Amino acid sequence: MSAAVPQFSRSLVDKAGRQLVADDSVTEETDAAWEILANWRSAHAFPLNTITMDLRQKVNKIDSSAIVVQRLKRSRSILAKLSAKPSMRLTQMQDIGGCRAVLKTISDVYSLREKYKNSKSLHELVTEDDYIVHSKSSGYRGIHLVYKFQSKSKEKYNKLLFEVQLRTITQHAWATAVETVGAVIGQALKSSEGELAWLHFFQKAAVALEHMEDPEKAAVRSPEKRILARSIFDLSRSLDVTKKLTAYRSALKATENEFKKGAGYFLLVLLPDQLGLQIHSFEKRDAERAHKEYARLERQLPLRTKQLPLFPELSDYTGAQVVLVGAESFRSIHEAFPNYYLDTKIFQNSLEDFVIRHR
Repeated sequence: MSAAVPQFSRSLVDKAGRQLVADDSVTEETDAAWEILANWRSAHAFPLNTITMDLRQKVNKIDSSAIVVQRLKRSRSILAKLSAKPSMRLTQMQDIGGCRAVLKTISDVYSLREKYKNSKSLHELVTEDDYIVHSKSSGYRGIHLVYKFQSKSKEKYNKLLFEVQLRTITQHAWATAVETVGAVIGQALKSSEGELAWLHFFQKAAVALEHMEDPEKAAVRSPEKRILARSIFDLSRSLDVTKKLTAYRSALKATENEFKKGAGYFLLVLLPDQLGLQIHSFEKRDAERAHKEYARLERQLPLRTKQLPLFPELSDYTGAQVVLVGAESFRSIHEAFPNYYLDTKIFQNSLEDFVIRHR
């Protein structure tokens, strides 16, 4: 099957984005807008593969065992971002197509960043955000590079924007733990929205993990470690973090539907209220079918479901989600997207280690 290309003008794409976040949408217009959004997102797939192959080649020169994956942004995340930033146009969104490398150390991350800096690629570097030196207020750390795709032979994709994320295993564990909790309670903790207690917990956890990973550069001084460890312990106990996250990880049932050996695309469907994860695999040549199935399933996900029993203090959540990812192997899916397995084991173990040492 041929790769998807942009079929609509940028003005129509932007109009579709506005239509989908409008309160007064009518069915016919909404269906047409969904079609435009689906095409715009799918059109990022082919150039994203190119960007990801380049990332993998660079990573292999540093650590061939590092995780490298790609994903197309979920439509609900796209619309949430447009809603949060009314001035943003859909064609301006920088991370509809994104790839990520997860390396062992901060030194490895910066070595990879240097390879990009010294690269002679045609793609134009638009922005760079170093959230390791200047972490987000949420506690998020990592390096984001945004590129504008440029090709002499594939001009139809020129100017599409892509995000390359570089992070360590520890930074990845924190970020995916935030997404895991966000999924099971149906709150956008990743965007610093939701229960304050959870937001404070993850902010403090980020500082603790930064200390564990790089004690010399961490912002926490020795006298403050005990206070931080005690605060994390108290928050963890009041939120019942260990019980909740361990229970969900243990109870989740992952179902592999028609798993294909050597598949290049994986469609993950997480239904937290049913404690289920469905995994559909597609061969690389079936990319178009994978994208169509992705768009179809997204529109079928429930917006509201019953309250999760382990979170009686929270009301009205929506945790169901689906994402289409590209990876070299099925094994790497769990490592790259532990949040879809409700798996926060690395995060919990690292944080517990900090608390035991300094409390």
